[in-house]
Amino acid sequence: MIELRLYPTAEATTQDALARRVEELERTLRELRNLDVAKSQFLANVSHELRTPLTAIVTYGEILRDGLLGEINPRQHSAVESVIGSSRQLLTMIEEILTYARANARAIELRPSRFDIMEVIADVYSMNASLVQKKNLRYESHIDDDLPPVHADRDKVIHVLGNLVGNAIDFTPPSGRIQVEVRPCADDPAWLEVVVADSGVGIDPEHHEMIFHEFAQVDSSRARVHHGTGLGLAIARKFVQLHGGSIWVESELGRGSRFFFTLPAAVAEGQLGAA
Repeated sequence: MIELRLYPTAEATTQDALARRVEELERTLRELRNLDVAKSQFLANVSHELRTPLTAIVTYGEILRDGLLGEINPRQHSAVESVIGSSRQLLTMIEEILTYARANARAIELRPSRFDIMEVIADVYSMNASLVQKKNLRYESHIDDDLPPVHADRDKVIHVLGNLVGNAIDFTPPSGRIQVEVRPCADDPAWLEVVVADSGVGIDPEHHEMIFHEFAQVDSSRARVHHGTGLGLAIARKFVQLHGGSIWVESELGRGSRFFFTLPAAVAEGQLGAA
C-alpha cells in the first residue's frame, strides 16, 4: 500500500497565518473600542456625580458671600470668594469632560442655523471682557464687509471660539494683544475662515498636532502654570470637523499663535448632521 501525505504549500501556510493575524487584529480592535466606550461612560458618570456637590458649594458660597446668613468680615468674604472661584473653575473642567465624553460616544448632534458671525464674536467677548480688562489686553476684531451668514450650530461655534479666545487670554502676558478676524476662504467662498491671533508665549512647531489630541499638555514651564483638562482643543476640533471644516495652528515659541478654523457659509443639504 502506498501512503500519500499532503503537505500545505508555502502559499497556503502564509494565507492561513495572515487570516489568523487579521482575526487577532479584529478582536483587538473590538476590545479597544469597548474599552474606549467604557472610558467615556466612566468619565461621564464621574463628572455628573461631581457636578452636583460642586454646584451646591457654589450656591452656599454665594449665600454666605451675600450676607444672607449674617454679615461676614472682609477676610471671610475674600476666603468665600476664593472658594466660589475655585469651585466654578472645577465646574468648567467637569463640563468640558462631559462634553468630551458625549462627543467621543458620538452623542453630539448638530443643530445648524443661519446667523451673523459678528454676534458670536460679541458674545464671546462679553464672556471674557473682565479677564481682558484685568490683564490690560488689547482686544481687536476685524470682519470683512459683506460676509454671508454662517450656516452652523451656533452653540458649538461659541464653544470653539470661546476656547480659542480663552486660551489666547491665558497664554498672553499683560498688555498683550488678541485679534479675532473673519474672512472668506481664499480657495472656496462658500466657507469662512476664522482666525484667533495673540502675542503670547507661542507653541513649538513640533507640538502643533499634539495639542489637538485628548488630554494633551505641552510640557513647558510657561504652559504648566495654566491648568486644564487638556480637552479644550480636542473638543474644538471635533466640533469643527462635525461641520466639515478644519482647524490648525501657526505658531513659534516667543512669537505668539494664530489659530484658524473654517465654517460653512452655505452648505449642501445633508452636509451637517449627527456625530
